[in-house]
Amino acid sequence: MLKSKEIYIQAMSASCCAGVSKEEIYESLLLSKSGIKKHKDFLIDGSLSAIGKIDSPHSFENIMLEQVEDVLKSSELESFHNTFLLVGSSVGGMAWSEEQFIGSGGSCIDIDLNRQSIYSISHTLNKKYGFKDSITFSTACTSSSNAIVFAKELLESGACEEVLVVGADSISLTTVNGFNALGVLSDECATPFDRDRTGMNVAEGVGVILLGSMPSDIKLVGVGCSSDAHNITHPHPEGNGAKSAMQNALDNANLDASSIDYINAHGTGTTANDRAEGRAIISLFPNRPLVGSTKSITGHTLGACGTIELIISAMVLKNQTVPQNFNLKNQELEELNLPIENISIEIKFALSNAFAFGGNNVSIIIQKVSDES
Repeated sequence: MLKSKEIYIQAMSASCCAGVSKEEIYESLLLSKSGIKKHKDFLIDGSLSAIGKIDSPHSFENIMLEQVEDVLKSSELESFHNTFLLVGSSVGGMAWSEEQFIGSGGSCIDIDLNRQSIYSISHTLNKKYGFKDSITFSTACTSSSNAIVFAKELLESGACEEVLVVGADSISLTTVNGFNALGVLSDECATPFDRDRTGMNVAEGVGVILLGSMPSDIKLVGVGCSSDAHNITHPHPEGNGAKSAMQNALDNANLDASSIDYINAHGTGTTANDRAEGRAIISLFPNRPLVGSTKSITGHTLGACGTIELIISAMVLKNQTVPQNFNLKNQELEELNLPIENISIEIKFALSNAFAFGGNNVSIIIQKVSDES
C-alpha cells in the first residue's frame, strides 16, 4: 500500500483583536492581554457589547490582503498562480453589504454582488493573485477548519502541489445581533469552562495557512469530522459529535488518545458548548492532556477560528509553551486539565477543535517535527 503524502505548514499568518501578527497574538496569550473591548455601535438596542475588533487604521479587506502577502513572502513561492485557494467564512461580504445598504439609506442600486456574497473573499483575493482555482466553505464556525480538511484531501490525492487556506470573518451587525438574539453574548470578556461564565464574544480575524509537501517543523497529521445534527444551535449535551470528530482525527493520524499533549478547545464560553466539549474530552482522553481555550483573548472569530486557532496551536508546538486559561477562576469540570499559568513542557502533538451550529464538528491534529525526524 502506498504511503500517504506527508503534508506540512509551509507558512502562516494571522491577525485578530489580540494582535496584528501571529507573534503578537501568541504573546498576548502568554501575557493574558485580551483584545476584547466594549463597544456601543453594534447592538440595535444601543447597549454595550464586548467584542473583538482588530485595532488597525486599515480596512478589514486590507488587513486580509496583508496577511496573504505575508504568507507569500514567507514561502518559497514566486506567485500563487499554481496554488489552490480555499476560503472559510461564515458571513463573507456581510459587513460590506451592511455598509453599502445603510450608507445609501436602504438602497440596493449599484451594489456589487461580487462583494456581498459568501464568495466575496475569494473574489477579492483572485483579483489580486490569480489563483489556480478556488472554493469557499461556509459552515458557520467550522468554515476554515473544513477548508483545511479539504486541503489535506487535495494534497494527498496529488490534485495540486500547494493549497492556501484563508479563514476570514469581519464584524457585522447581523452577526452580533444574531448571537444576541440567541442570548449567548457576554457584556464582559468570556471565561470558557468557568462555572460563572456569562457567554461569548463575537470577534473578527484572519488566519492564513499555506500547506504543501515541503518538509517544515509543523506537520498536519490528522483530520476528523462528524455531523451529529442534535439541534440547530445546541450540541449534544454529552458531546457525542465532538467526541466522534476527535476520534476520527486520531484514527486518521493513526494515533492513540494518549499521544495528544495539548488540546486547543473550541471553548466559546457558552454553557452548552463548554459542557459538551469538556465531557467529550474527559471521556476520550483519560491521560488528561493540557486543555485551553484562547477565545477569552482573541474572541470568537467565527468562520476564521479554525485557521487562527490552528496557527496558535502551531505556535504552541514551536515554542513548547501552553498559554494559561485567562481569567479562569471557578473551573466547572474538575477532570479537565486547564492550566491557569503558562506551562513550558515537551509537546509533540496538538489537537485543535472547531464546532458549529447543526452539529458540524471538525478536529485537526498537528505534530512538532524534531530535528532527528
